[in-house]
Amino acid sequence: MGKVILCAGKRAEKPYVLQALGIYAESIEELCFCLHQNLDIIDSAAIDRNMAGFIRDDLGLDERGKKLEGLIMSRASLKEKLMAVFESCDFYDDQELNRISAEIDELSKLSGPERRKKRADRQMKQGHYNEAAAEYRNILASTQSNELSDGGMGEILHNLGIFEIHRGDIEEALRLFLDAYERDGQRETLKAYFLALKLTKNNARYSDEVKRLEIDPKLYNEIESAMRSAEEDFEQSSSYSEINRMKVLWQQGRFSEEKRLSGEIIERMKHIYRKENEEEG
Repeated sequence: MGKVILCAGKRAEKPYVLQALGIYAESIEELCFCLHQNLDIIDSAAIDRNMAGFIRDDLGLDERGKKLEGLIMSRASLKEKLMAVFESCDFYDDQELNRISAEIDELSKLSGPERRKKRADRQMKQGHYNEAAAEYRNILASTQSNELSDGGMGEILHNLGIFEIHRGDIEEALRLFLDAYERDGQRETLKAYFLALKLTKNNARYSDEVKRLEIDPKLYNEIESAMRSAEEDFEQSSSYSEINRMKVLWQQGRFSEEKRLSGEIIERMKHIYRKENEEEG
């Protein structure tokens, strides 16, 4: 569900189109909201005389439109122009305007790939996994990906691993987690890797990796504790009785029913991983 925007000002008869974003706005509130949501990709060229004219003529905010046009003509900074737009309505109070100003300052210090990563991170947190994954992959495929630090690259690979868990591709998630860990050495990524390994139900592989990567006892105990807790919750649920039912179906040769039921159980086990990893993230 999208955010509801309460518009107190005039609505334009014809919406303004932010060409760079493919977004429509019919009021100053909508314009401000769209700009705020896309701060990480907006550039100075997007705040042009057409926008100033829309504010002045279509929305009837003569003084604000003229102020923005003056800033554009004097080649003011992106921050000055953006703040002039944000200050044109009552959508934000002074405290929120100060936060937006600080956010613009922070974004100005980032490279293009870092800004795009920040946007994808936000999409990931909001649960827009497909959009976030597409942006992450575009960043990795770009010629500017080398501008990212090992930490930034590791975070992208880690989050793509989370996406693959949601998609159900455990092997691809394992590859991504391991690649991420080899780049940045983050403990949480290593934990995610072993939690995903648990989902494969391959105990020999799990044990071999514990030895190969020299897992410290504290992390090993954290992983085991997390999985035991999840399994206890699972056993107390109706799903546990389904496992016993699955055994009966197999013994009776009702293989198609057993396969369907096992698929449902696997999906629930994937959910165990997702919940554990997202709580840690």
